[in-house]
Formats: sequence, C-alpha cells, structure tokens
Amino acid sequence: MFKFIQKHLDITLLRSSLVFALIYCVLFNSAVFIYKFEYYQADILTAILELVKDFVYVLVSLFLFFFGLSLHRVLFIVGSLILFITGALASYYLFFFSIAPTPAMMPALFGTHPTEVYELVSARIVVWLFFSVGICLYSIKHFNIQTTKMFLTRILSAVCLLIIVVNIINPKFSFLKSYFPMQYLHNGYVFFMGPSKEYAKEDISSKFTFIDSSDKDVVGVLVIGESARYSNFAINGYERNTTPNLSKIDNLASFKAHACANTTYLSVPCMLSRYGEKDLNLIDTETSMLSILTRLGFDTVWMGTQSITKYYKNKPGGSFYDEVNFHMIPGGSLVFLPNSHDGQMLPHLEKNLESNSKKFLVLHSTGSHWNYGERYPREFAQFQPDLDGSIKHDASSCNKEELINSYDNSILYTDFFLSSVIDRLKDKKAFMIYASDHGESLGERGRLTHGGDGDIPEQRTVPLMVWMSDSYKEAYPDKWSAIEVAKSKEISHDYIFHSILDCLGIESVIIDKELSLCRANSFEKG
Repeated sequence: MFKFIQKHLDITLLRSSLVFALIYCVLFNSAVFIYKFEYYQADILTAILELVKDFVYVLVSLFLFFFGLSLHRVLFIVGSLILFITGALASYYLFFFSIAPTPAMMPALFGTHPTEVYELVSARIVVWLFFSVGICLYSIKHFNIQTTKMFLTRILSAVCLLIIVVNIINPKFSFLKSYFPMQYLHNGYVFFMGPSKEYAKEDISSKFTFIDSSDKDVVGVLVIGESARYSNFAINGYERNTTPNLSKIDNLASFKAHACANTTYLSVPCMLSRYGEKDLNLIDTETSMLSILTRLGFDTVWMGTQSITKYYKNKPGGSFYDEVNFHMIPGGSLVFLPNSHDGQMLPHLEKNLESNSKKFLVLHSTGSHWNYGERYPREFAQFQPDLDGSIKHDASSCNKEELINSYDNSILYTDFFLSSVIDRLKDKKAFMIYASDHGESLGERGRLTHGGDGDIPEQRTVPLMVWMSDSYKEAYPDKWSAIEVAKSKEISHDYIFHSILDCLGIESVIIDKELSLCRANSFEKG
C-alpha cells in the first residue's frame, strides 16, 4: 500500500499543500478564532476545544483549496497570491475594526469609490499586505511547486478543485461560511452572480427603508420557549407554585398568546417574520427581523440548546442562523450539546452583555420538550414523584402523575432560567420578550406532547411575557404604559416581530404599530 502511494501520489505536492493551508490558517483565520473566542470565553476549556475542532476542520478545507490549485503550477501561484492578498485584507479589518466580509458588507466593499479606498490605506495595512505576500512568494519558491506528472494525483487535485468551486457557490458546511476564504469568496460570488433563483430568499433588510432611532446602549432579548403551556405557569393562575421567581419580579407583564402553529419548525420562523399565522406559506420567501437588526449595526447573537437546522437543510435561501453576527447551537459544537440544560446559556449571555454596544440576542431554550424529566437538574425536581430523565420513556406508557409532575418541574426550571436572564439584564437599558413556540398536550382527549392536526387549544395557547428594566422604563415610560394597557388582552405570535422592532426604536412602513405591544393605540381602541 505504501509503495502504491509513493508511486502514484505526489507526496511532495501533498505536503506543500498542507503547509500552505497551515500558513494561511494561522495568518488569517487567527483573527476569526479571536473573534469567536470573545463569544465562547465564558467557559475557557470548552472554548479552546471548540476552536481546536474548528481549526482542524478549516485546515482540512484549506488543504482541499491548495491541493486543488496544484492542478497546474500557474494556477497554484496565481490562486495562492489571490488567497493571501484577500486573506490579509479580510483578517486585518476583522481584527482591528471587527468588520467581517458578510453579505451585508459586499455592496460597501465592491461599491466603494477608488478615492475612498485610497483614504482607507494606512502604513499598518501596507506592511501587513507586504508581509503576507512575502510569505506566500517565499513559500512558493521554497517548495518549488510544479505541475505533477502523476495521473492519480492530477485526478485527485481536479476533484478537490471541483469540490471547492461547488462549495463557493453553495457551501455544504455552514460553519465554513464564518471562516476565510470561504466567507468572502461565497459572499462575493452571491454579490456578483446573485443567489440561485431556486434558493433565493428576498433580503427584507435591503428591500425596505428602516430608520434607526435606538439608543446606542439598548439591549433587546427574545427568549423562545419550548412546549410551554400558558395554564401551567403560577403567574397565570396555576394552582402549583411553578413561578416563584417570576411572581416577584417588577416590570413584568404576562399575556395569553396564540401560537402560529404547534410545531417548532413552523412557529419559530413565524415568530421572527413580518408574516403571521395567516401567511405561513410566505415566511420562507424572505429574511427575518434578524437581518434588519444586523444591517442596522446591532450586535446580533443567537444561542440555543436546540437547533432546527435540519428543517432548513433543503429549504430555500438558508436560515435565520445565517442572519446574525454569531450563533451557538448544538450540532457539531462542543459549547451546547443536544439536551443541554438551558442554564448553560447563562454564562455566555453574561459575557456577551459586557460591552455597552446596542445588541439583540435570541435565546432558544429546550424548555419543556419531551422527555420532561431530562429538562431540569435534579434540584428542581420539586414535584414528586417524577420521571427519571436518564431513562428513555414513551409518553403514552408513563404514569400520568409522574408525567405532569415532571412537566411542572420543567416549568419551574424555566422560571429559574427566565429570572436569571432578567437578573443579568436589570442594570442595562434592556427589555426581554419571552414566548413559547407552542404548547403541549398532557392527556387532554387522549392527546400527548404536540404536533397534532387542527387548532388544539392546549397546544396553541402559550405564555408570552414582556419585561423592562428600570432604566429602559425610565427612558421610555410610554412603552411601559402601553404594556400596562395591553395586559388584559389576548395576543398572538404575530405581535413579536412588530413589538421587538418598535420597542428598539426602529421605524419602517412594514412595522405595524397596531401589532406592537409598545404602542397603546390599538388596545385603547378595544
């Protein structure tokens, strides 16, 4: 086998491609690793392991880049120089200005007048460019890259080049879109060629005009709950004390709301879209409110102990995860594993709140999803007997008392989680909206969990809460007054898009003030 490899594979070329990949990764993706570390550093060990994992994946992808370019000597030299020059520019602006070559930056990048480009040139960037190009040229000369004469090596090189071209057009691994060179090559391709019509999703942030009157230090947080029933929260009149913390919190209003749907993959996109329940079929045709906030300069972050990426695998135009500055979700990540308790998001939330910039964060919780006994640490097993979370249960075969006790314990843990989020926001000019994606059946008419056909009351009636910090309430007393007026009203998921943008101080023709909880007019009319 070893003799076969020596005879048919150009080991020197393979080694050279790997070294070029390593040099590129260290020189230019270090800026990305540092940028990501700022979000991960709440847990140093996990952050290091996560970035080491990413380093390995990125190194492999870069090896495919350079080995593909080695198909011909001229292609390798020209391609390497282009990658090193563009990598130097991208890493420089990310490291010193926190500006990444995202889709939103492409018009500014390629539409800048030459005189403006000249004004951006500094001695520091010139030195970095010369250093990077120098490293590239020295490496090309040192390794003396030549067009290989080995047929199998040329075939493999051509295959790698084809893989790279296909991934530039439509990346198969979403995490690579946050690393160089895939990030700026893919976004550059989309800018010049336009997205494929088959996968096109209209960018709402550029289609409409938005006036941003938000304060520079405002913080908005959307907590998306999971399978939470309105009727099982003590704050809403439930006989069990499942919300001992929320019941004591000031500036908190709780609403009975109607969910868009009774499945996560339909409800969550609906919550983020200007289209409501009546237009569910239109939601996937355009981007969500997250694209608006990112374009307006908010630091947008998505954290979740669950993910719905599988739903978007074959959907047009990607997902809302692509619309934020940064996201941390299970699935190939060491930060949050599937079935992590929601409290594991708290240290990362706290770290992300340290800066005083305007920001918007989404916390997507696992909440009260089945298996209920697995949703909370044992210290929250207040209602007994409950289900053993370490055992895989079938809801239909469970003892009903244990099932309900476990469900109520998960609500108790949600109470802890939400109050902990509020505790970390109380000294900020902040507001928080919490809404469950859908409800849950606990045996009504023989139904269990969620997802049944029809408008099932307990699966479509969800809690929706709004909290405002003292400083936010002081700055915007009219917004809190509107919340007070609306308290007795039943609302729906349709209010979330309009309320968040309006509460942040953003104006546009697509923001329906009648569906904003921060406007009292519509409620006063009722």
